[in-house]
Amino acid sequence: MTTSNPIDRLDSWKEIASYLRRDVRTVQRWEKKEGLPVYRHQHDKLGSVYAYPAEIAAWFSSRQQSGAGSASQAQEADQPKVKLAVLPFSNLGDHDQDKYFSDGLTEEMTAQLTRLQPSRLAVIARGTAAHYNPTAESLAQLKKDLNVDYVLEGRVRRAGNRVRITAQVIDLEEHTHLWAETYERDLSDILTVQADIAQAFASEINLAVTRSEQGRLTDLQGGSRQVNPVAYESYLKARHHLQGLTPASIKSSIAEFEQAIHEDPKHAPSHAGLAYARGLLAIAPFDLLPPRQTMPGAEAAARRALELDSSLTEAHTALALVLHHYHWDWTGAEASYKQALACDANYYLAHLWYSWLLLALGRRKEAFAAIEQAMVTAQETDPERLVAVHATRAAAHYLGRDYDQAAAAFGKAMELSPDYFMLHYVLGRASSLDADAQAAIARSKPGAAAAGEIPLMDTAWGLVSAVKGRKDQTEETIRALEAAGEKRYVPATYFGLLYAGLGKKTKALTWLEKAYEERADGLTWLNVLPALDGLRSEPRFQDLLRRIGFVK
Repeated sequence: MTTSNPIDRLDSWKEIASYLRRDVRTVQRWEKKEGLPVYRHQHDKLGSVYAYPAEIAAWFSSRQQSGAGSASQAQEADQPKVKLAVLPFSNLGDHDQDKYFSDGLTEEMTAQLTRLQPSRLAVIARGTAAHYNPTAESLAQLKKDLNVDYVLEGRVRRAGNRVRITAQVIDLEEHTHLWAETYERDLSDILTVQADIAQAFASEINLAVTRSEQGRLTDLQGGSRQVNPVAYESYLKARHHLQGLTPASIKSSIAEFEQAIHEDPKHAPSHAGLAYARGLLAIAPFDLLPPRQTMPGAEAAARRALELDSSLTEAHTALALVLHHYHWDWTGAEASYKQALACDANYYLAHLWYSWLLLALGRRKEAFAAIEQAMVTAQETDPERLVAVHATRAAAHYLGRDYDQAAAAFGKAMELSPDYFMLHYVLGRASSLDADAQAAIARSKPGAAAAGEIPLMDTAWGLVSAVKGRKDQTEETIRALEAAGEKRYVPATYFGLLYAGLGKKTKALTWLEKAYEERADGLTWLNVLPALDGLRSEPRFQDLLRRIGFVK
């Protein structure tokens, strides 16, 4: 070992990486696989590293002379992304109800870090990261399950409008603390704290931040954007409720988003969240409100969010949802989905919804490409969402009349989540054409769903029954949906599908025309649904296709 003066020593992976002008993960790989001279101090739990510039320089020079440098640089371009998980921030407050604040801060911190450098950094989605904690055993499992490189974990305590946040970054490969800091600020400066933490993480692993994002972080760190504490508290409550994705939680989130906007009309994320939540109310599987009642408000909120901040992926996606499912503006919806992905290529939901648009338009090759991209993104950052991607793939095969492939895709998804509603819906409809009636019905209607609770599921079950000749059960389903319609909104589309399954063309077309007047969700699939093949030669059906914009 060299006897160099300790003052000339590089005392962290960050310093070593900066010296070599590489990111931390690259120099760690060089140390492991190519003999980069790095030494370790071992402490009680986590170790630290150091190196000597003279040795590093000599190693790098010999490596360049041997030709290994150019080969390695070529390999680096194909290296997997650096993976980061933001663990749930611990709530150190005196009140259990403050948990929404720590949960919201975790989600906001995840969003901030996701924007740093999407081409080089993959941030694990909050829902997936929430299954792990800072214990050594849990971190080892996180590394094993998701191949995560770094973890950001922290603690938060609130006292009135003051907030104290302690955050630290852990390298899971080396079991070392890379960085830790404590911030105590007014709640109005919370965006500055988030920007400081994001910047510190990027600097610590020597990650090159995109120019636009660096400018945004610099503005935040300069205090150019402060938040209204009351509005921000409502915003975090809204995000907390929205994560539940139940009818009650979505409605609660809308109330809190509206309160946040009332307190701070210029808070763009609140408008974006409101747009997304309102849009969900009118589409399957929720179908809670007639589209005309909620979609205009969703559109207004999305457009206002984009006026305030055009970089918000959620706002572009919410606008695309409205243009797609409500206005049937296929060109505008596609442009908005693409803009959402330009803002954040790792936003799996935009990939998935874009694939639905492409499927509805019969652009199957492009749709499958979007589905595959959603699959890659979900695998990288949010494995819990893979079931939705598999269900979409199964639906794509079903819409292409490839029922065997649909059932195969269903089977893969069933291994991940056998109770996921969309899987039963897809399998029930695919099986209705080539499988045993009893098995199809059993698989298409999970026992947990009461009649009328999920109209989409009831409709799928009724279609299976109709195709298998059990038309009495289809009639029973129609009656159940009619009864449910006296208490809640049931899209007219579903009645049109069921009457089509019974072969009652006139009634089916009447209900589909009613759905057109409602602008009901489900009409986006009118041009591709196998269940409606028996209506395609009807002039009224062709007229509907023209009015919706599928044919000229």
